[in-house]
Parts: sequence; C-alpha cells; structure tokens
Amino acid sequence: MLQPMSDWYWFSENGQLMLSMGNEWQCTTAYGIKEIIDLPQTHQLFHLSATECYMFLAEHLNSSGQHFSDAQLTHILINATAAIMFHKPVTPKSWFLDEIESFGFHHRLARVTNKFNSGVVLVLIDENALATCMLISVNLQLNETKLLNQFDLIKVAKNRLEPLLLETSSQLTA
Repeated sequence: MLQPMSDWYWFSENGQLMLSMGNEWQCTTAYGIKEIIDLPQTHQLFHLSATECYMFLAEHLNSSGQHFSDAQLTHILINATAAIMFHKPVTPKSWFLDEIESFGFHHRLARVTNKFNSGVVLVLIDENALATCMLISVNLQLNETKLLNQFDLIKVAKNRLEPLLLETSSQLTA
C-alpha cells in the first residue's frame, strides 16, 4: 500500500477526479463531474484530513483479515478517500437489497445481497440507521436494469449489511 506523501494532490482532467502521487504516478478515480462537489480546477493538496481518512480506512482494512494486494488496497483507499472528500450525497436505496437478521459490519466491511447476486461494500459513513457504502466488488446487479460498478456509492439501512468475516472473504473480487 502506498503511504500518502506531501507531494500528493487532487486535480481534474477531462471532467474526472484524479490524484497525482508524485512525478511518476497518478490515479484516475471512479468519480466524474456528475458525482463530485467542487471538482478541483487546479491542484488541491492531499491535506491532513484526507491523509487521516486514508490511514483510518487502511487500518480497518488491514485489520479485517481480508487479503488485498498492495495495488488493490491503494486503489480502494484512494477511491474511498475521494468519495468521502468530494462525492455528492447519495439518497437511500435500501429496497434493492435484502434485509439481514444479524446485521452490522465488521472492520467496515459488509456483504449486501439481493435476488440477483451479492457484493462486498466498504462502509464510508456510518449514520444512525443508515450507512453510505462503496462497492469494492467488481459489480452488483440491483435490479433488471440497474448495476453498481466497483467504487460506486450506495446508501442503505444498516439492516441490509451482513458483517463480512474472514470465512466469507471469497466474495472479494476487487
């Protein structure tokens, strides 16, 4: 996993949020102009609050017992940080997912399920009865016509989140 550095900065290119990680590396996030509040028009430093967010989520993912390559973990963390820092609020869409009797999340990871399939999400924002989550599986079919792609956000009632424990880690396809 890459550690945030003082020369990292956010910028936009062709309406897409990007992160420059020094002279040789840059990452295109999953978020474009339609999903972002205040898309940076110039370089915006990856400041202390972004670094704290990145490291907080890294700690949870590293302690989850799930196995991510360094590249996967870095990509998840960059998109999660971008979502927390820049993404427009999303409206609840719990009806797409099945209720779970023993609900919650484990190390901020949870599985969501419906009649079409299941996927793994990372809980980004934990609010009262709702959670804003980022899909870390490759995709999740919500209904006949709606599909979530990796790193898309969905807000759901917490009773839709099945705790992701180590023995269920085979669902990670990020």
